[in-house]
Amino acid sequence: MSTYWKRILLSVCLAGLTSCSSIPTKQTSLEPTQPTAGLSRTEQLSRIKNWDLKGLIAIRNTKEAWSANWQWHQNQNNYTIGLFGPLGSHSIQLTGSPNSVLLETSEGKKVTASSPETLLEQQLGWRLPVSSLYYWIRGLPVPNIPAQKQLDDSQRITVLAQQGWRIEYLRYSSINQIDLPSKMILNNSALNVKIIINLWQI
Repeated sequence: MSTYWKRILLSVCLAGLTSCSSIPTKQTSLEPTQPTAGLSRTEQLSRIKNWDLKGLIAIRNTKEAWSANWQWHQNQNNYTIGLFGPLGSHSIQLTGSPNSVLLETSEGKKVTASSPETLLEQQLGWRLPVSSLYYWIRGLPVPNIPAQKQLDDSQRITVLAQQGWRIEYLRYSSINQIDLPSKMILNNSALNVKIIINLWQI
């Protein structure tokens, strides 16, 4: 990773933030809710195509670690994902559609690629599975790709193994009577990613 990007990412880190786990979420894990009559939990989650979420993300590899505020706006197949420091300083924003993605920084740099994974790997040095997170963030496996999963008594995924990643769902929150993830840890051979979602809007 270039010195330039290290400087940007380090400035994104919040003062005093060493671990997402030390920051309490605004939402609490509620009692499991029953699926809407006639719909399975998978069907309920698959129907969610638009959302706004805000929270904290921490990314660590064998050499370095970064933490930041983050937010994700999803509108059907289009999305905007932002990483930013206090008062929006030194932001990094991904704007994507099915065929292209744009990375912009608050310093005015703009870079495009065909996929978010390729762009992040080229520019930041780590391959974050944004395309798969579209499903994982809702508590769903990516369709038509082999996966192993463990479920709780309410049919919520607690552990998912897919595409070389292990995703642990540590907490859910009830949003509009649907349980959505509010704390996750993702691991593969190269990265550890911790995600906390403080606000879900669907």
